[in-house]
This record gives sequence, C-alpha cells and structure tokens, in this order.
Amino acid sequence: MKSYLFRLGFILFLTSVLAGCGKKVTNGKVNILILSGQNNHEWQKTTPLLVRIYEQSALFNISVTEKPDTLSYHDLKDYDVLVSNWNTWPDNELRMSKEWEQDFTKFVRKGGGTVFIHAGASSFYGWNDYHQIGIGRWGKETHHGKPAKGKVTQLDREHPITKGISDFYIIDELWEKAEISGEARALASLTGTDETDGHEIMEKAVFVHETDKGRSFYTILGHDERALLNSGLQTLLLRGTLWAAKREIYYDIPAGLKNMQDSYSNSLFFDRSDTTFGLINGEEIIWQYNFNNRYGKQYFHPVSALNSTLTCVSPPDHPWHMGLWFSWKFINDLNYWEYLDNYKSDDSGYRSEGITTIQENEFSENEDFSADLRLHIVYKPYQGEPVMSEKSNIHISAPMNDGSYYIDFDNAYTALSDEVILDRTPVRNEPGGRSWGGYAGLSVRFSQDYTSPVIIAPDESDNYKQNDWVYMGFNTLTGETAGMCILKNPEFTTNNTKWYVINTPEIPFFYYSPAALYDGKIVLKKDEQLRLKYRVWIIPGKSEKEDLQAKYDSYMTEFAALKE
Repeated sequence: MKSYLFRLGFILFLTSVLAGCGKKVTNGKVNILILSGQNNHEWQKTTPLLVRIYEQSALFNISVTEKPDTLSYHDLKDYDVLVSNWNTWPDNELRMSKEWEQDFTKFVRKGGGTVFIHAGASSFYGWNDYHQIGIGRWGKETHHGKPAKGKVTQLDREHPITKGISDFYIIDELWEKAEISGEARALASLTGTDETDGHEIMEKAVFVHETDKGRSFYTILGHDERALLNSGLQTLLLRGTLWAAKREIYYDIPAGLKNMQDSYSNSLFFDRSDTTFGLINGEEIIWQYNFNNRYGKQYFHPVSALNSTLTCVSPPDHPWHMGLWFSWKFINDLNYWEYLDNYKSDDSGYRSEGITTIQENEFSENEDFSADLRLHIVYKPYQGEPVMSEKSNIHISAPMNDGSYYIDFDNAYTALSDEVILDRTPVRNEPGGRSWGGYAGLSVRFSQDYTSPVIIAPDESDNYKQNDWVYMGFNTLTGETAGMCILKNPEFTTNNTKWYVINTPEIPFFYYSPAALYDGKIVLKKDEQLRLKYRVWIIPGKSEKEDLQAKYDSYMTEFAALKE
C-alpha cells in the first residue's frame, strides 16, 4: 500500500502544468496561477494537493509557477486569480523590483483576484499595498501552538462565500494575534485551546478585501496537508477563489456542511444512471452504488448517515481506495487492488494488472425503499480470459427511524481456470513480509474529515483480530458522531480471516476490513467455490458495545431462521 506512485504521478502532472504557464485557456473555467517554489512551510507537499483540489472541482484551469519573481503584467493578465502558496518569510524586508511591484498592483487594481493561504501572504513587510491586498501575515506578536482540533465558527451568513455553510471542525494551527489589514472583512473564526492554561481561544481566520476592481481572499487555515484535506476548508477555498474571480459561486456546499435533516420519511426516491444507483433524501445521497466507470471497480460511495458522508474515494495517499468496496489483492500473481496508472488530468482513469468486469446486473427498487443488487462479475488479466467469476447479491435495507441502515453482502466466487490462487502481500512473520501485509476482501476507507476515532469490538485485545464484528466511529466534520460496524457471518468466512485495522489520525488514514486472506492464500481448483457473507451497519449517533452485540445476535438469528 505505497503512496509513492501517487507522488510520481503528480510530479509528471506538475511538469505539464508548468509547461502551460502563461497560456490562456478559454473554456469557461476560471484561470488560476498557483504561486509556489518558496515557503517556510512544506510547499512541495501542499502545492500538488492544491492542484488536485482545484482540478477535482472541474471549475478551474490550473497553472503553477515556482518562479513568481519572473512574472510581468503581460504574464499575469491571462489569469483570473493568483493563488499564493509562496512567501519570502523570514526575509521580511525583501522588496521586488519596482517594475514587478507595479505590475502586481496593476493586475489587482484592474480586476485580478488573489487568494492567500496560511503563510502565503507573509512577504514584503515594508510594502503596505501588498499587506492590504494579502490581508494577513505573521507579525511580531503572532504565535501558535501545535496543530490541534479547532472549530471554524461565526461564519458570515450574508457573504456569498460562507452563506449556508455550517460550523465545522478542522485539525490545524490557530494563529493568535496575526497581523490583519484593518480594512479586511472577517468571514469566520477558529476556536482552539491555549496550551499554557487550557482556556478556549477564538481568532478571526477567514477574510476578504477589495482593492479598486480587484478582490482578495485570505485564510489563516491550511498549515499542512492534513488541514487541506478537510472538505470544509476546501469548500471555503474553492468558493473564495470563485468570488475573487467575480464568478457566480456555483461550487455546491457538501452535505456534511449543510443543516442536518430530521427525517427520511417524506422525500425518499431512487436515482439511477448508466454508472450509479442510489437512494436520495431530498437533495442528499444516502447511499450510492458505483459501477462501470473509470475506476474499473464496483463500490459504494457516498455511504452517509444523516447527511454525513462516512466514506472516502481515491484519497491522495491511496488513490485505489474506493469507499466501501470489495477487491482481491492478487489473483494468480496479478494485482487487482492497486492501479498502475494514477490520477490523470484527462480523466482517462486507472488500470490494474487484473480487470474486474460486470457481465450482468439487475437492480431492484422495493416499495419500502430497500433495494437489491444482483451482479455477475468476472476477474481476468488485462489481456486474457476470465479466471474467476463472482455472483454477488447485495441487499440494502430501508433507512430506520434513526437514519441507520445496513448492507448485506453475499458473494460467491467460482474458479474458471484449472487453478485460481487468491493471495496478498505477506505479513511480517512470513518471507518478504511487510507491516502492511494481509489485506484483501471487503474494505472501508473512512472520510478524511473525521476526527476522534473510536474502535469497539467484543474482544479488543490482539488488535481486534479474532472478533465476529468490529465498529469504527468518529466525530464528523460538524461534530456529530457516526460510524460503521461490519458483522462477519461465521459460516461463510474463511479460516484465514482476521481484522485489518489502520487508525492513523495524523494522515488521516482510517481503514478496516475483515481481511479474507490475512493468514494465507486460498487455492481454488476449477469449478470450486468460495462464499463470503457480511452485514455492514451504517449508524448515526454514538454506539455502545451492548447495542452492537445485539445487532450481531439479531443477524445470526435471521440467518438461522433462513436455514430452517
């Protein structure tokens, strides 16, 4: 599970955008130029992430320069907005040439937009016009503690950037006593805890300003990759950039940042396309099954609980993670898990060594708003004949009164070739073993907005390896609690199954799986069959061990009744 492939892909991508720097593209999108190449923060990591954030919105043409000091007005005028991830700090007294300063000011005064992220305006302390345009910077009395969980609050309900956005939580630095231009308008504040005595602090953190015809957006938020992965900050950044460009703010507010809906009873309907099938409540997706798209995998995303999306698709660290999904690692030594091609600007997608293809599908919409999916799937080399088939029956329950629901998986795998070897990366105590070895099968990658992870299992010793069920829950973007519990059916689980849990808040990386091959490979001879059954509960609110055990007992009772 390596992330270097993604990094390599971005190096190639950045090469292409750098080559295009200065060329105007007229396709209706906002043309932005990201200023990078120098910062007292890790711009080598955050600039590629900024590129990804802007590109995935599909609203911007993105260029990047690592030499902002070479730009003239002739270069700048082809852009709607300059996005600064660049500064000269701690060389505060540095000044650019008179011509550069005149050209930069001319760009702004004639209507150019500027966006400054975190320390992106901490430059040219002797140039007052730049401070007014950049709005905020590190000052003589400015200080901060370690990045910690804070709440973005006091959002301006009237300004188009922040109107309709709920308070949300973020892991970030809280700058105290930043130098803010007196003419700027504050749109939001950030709360935190003083490290010396533990009292709560609140500082203004998001600002806007207008200079003649030009608009500026500045946020103290965005110290590192962890902060920039927060969808609340991304929403502010994208909407702020559109505002700076004087465009209509048509970037939708994510469901998790809107007001919670109290009931699912009156506005439910199914929605289907060539690549999706899902259940909708009003404007928000409760669950959605995705298939036959560029990822080449079948997966559920979003999987939501009361408008909070639990799942994450194609995160920067592991772009092959697909929300709630099933994937084998190796089949006959070919990789079906990781993509060989990574994120591409032309949307051409990914490719594994092994291909997972739907041959037939049938989706049933039930009157109670439950649903049934029946799929025939084949596994084959990228060039070659199918080696294994899958008959998958998936039942999604109707939402309960509390917003919870479950998804039942019943997957039957049949060998089509003389021998099918299902395998995984070796674990530590095996030859060539790795600390990340053992994963394969049903998996969940949780939202990167989440904080305060909680894991509950019947027996919480031995890293949860031998349990019948495991729950992972979190604080959501807006501070509520939600989680997911996977229940194994013991009669249809391999003897090799153990729980594979990753709980790394600093990335953030929240993942777990009843890994069907953890203890070793499975060999199927032609026409032999392997069958796996699971129930996945999606649960809003706080969960207790007793309630989760009751859900498992009920699942087993239902299963026993079906056998009679």
